[in-house]
Amino acid sequence: MRTCVFAGTFDPFTNGHAYIVDKCLETFDKVIVAVGVNVDKKPYFTDDERVQAIKEVYADNERVSVKKYDGMLVDFMKKEGVKVTVRGLRNEDDYKYETTMARYNEDMYPEIITVYIPAPTNLTYVSSTAIKNLIDLNTSFDSYVPEKAAAYLKSVIKNK
Repeated sequence: MRTCVFAGTFDPFTNGHAYIVDKCLETFDKVIVAVGVNVDKKPYFTDDERVQAIKEVYADNERVSVKKYDGMLVDFMKKEGVKVTVRGLRNEDDYKYETTMARYNEDMYPEIITVYIPAPTNLTYVSSTAIKNLIDLNTSFDSYVPEKAAAYLKSVIKNK
């Protein structure tokens, strides 16, 4: 079975992230969406809220699993027995960052294969940071987040 890992903080999961998962499903039998902890970021939503938002989107798709992890991505991938990681690219800054990370990952897990999927033009400006700004400004974020994730996140926001 061909499996890949698509990892990120997904704070929140955007239409850009969903595009990458959908593209992965065209090539891989299974996609593990790995919700990680990034020590450089202060998440708006808790780990469990982020996991649940993504699970809402893919509840009817048995080929997508959502798992939380902390620590190194390569350690998670070794534990899962997966060698392919997929990274989305919006622009050349993403490429530079992701290529640097790929080199570190290769040093720690020589078997790893990093696959880049460029975002379509209409999603290159969509970022989790921008979505959080919209939320803080009490502005609709519906057109940037998958419908089921948006509905779940709105319920979370309402109860905070």
